[in-house]
Formats: sequence, C-alpha cells, structure tokens
Amino acid sequence: MSIDIRIDSYDISDMDERLDRAFDIRNGWGADAVSDDNIMCTDNLSHFPQGSIHAVIQNQQCQIFDQQDKIDRLIKGIQKLERTVFEITDALDSVGKNFFAIGMKQNSKANAEVK
Repeated sequence: MSIDIRIDSYDISDMDERLDRAFDIRNGWGADAVSDDNIMCTDNLSHFPQGSIHAVIQNQQCQIFDQQDKIDRLIKGIQKLERTVFEITDALDSVGKNFFAIGMKQNSKANAEVK
C-alpha cells in the first residue's frame, strides 16, 4: 500500500499570504473584533463562540483591564497615603521643635532664677 502525495507549486505559492489572512482576527470576525491598537474588544463577551481561542483571548483581555483598574486604584491610594504620612511627619517635626523651644525657655528661666 502506498500513498502518493502531489503538491504543485501553485498550491503553496501564496502560502504566506493565506496564513497571514487566516491568523488575522479581523479577517474572520470583522474589524469590530479588535481595536486600532490590536487590543481585543471586551464590549460584547458573546461575540465569539464559547471555547474558541478568540473567546479565551477576549476573557484574558477583560482580566487585564480589571487588573489594571485595581492597580491604578492601589497606586492612587498609595499616593494619598504618602501625602498623609508626609503631613503627619511634618506636623510631628513642628511639634518637636515647639516642645524643644518651650523646654529651652523654661530652662533659661530656671537658670536665671537660680543666679
């Protein structure tokens, strides 16, 4: 038993172009599948068949957007906390200077009374 396989050059002459078209998500799903930045659109989660690679990528893109939103909120919270810590540190520094000044005044009054 033998199998003959015949491949003509015209079968593979445009192979690169056909592969590019096959892997271009806009080709099979339309331009609304990805944005101009080639980011998967997350507006319609039922756009792709469940279990398809496109649905998986779309789900991952949703997770990326969600994580980025959480990270942005954490950064804002940390920046607010840094400002609060700076204000508290500045206030404690002022209080320390005031206590030191009061202590120096009382110490100089006590020294003047002793003499």
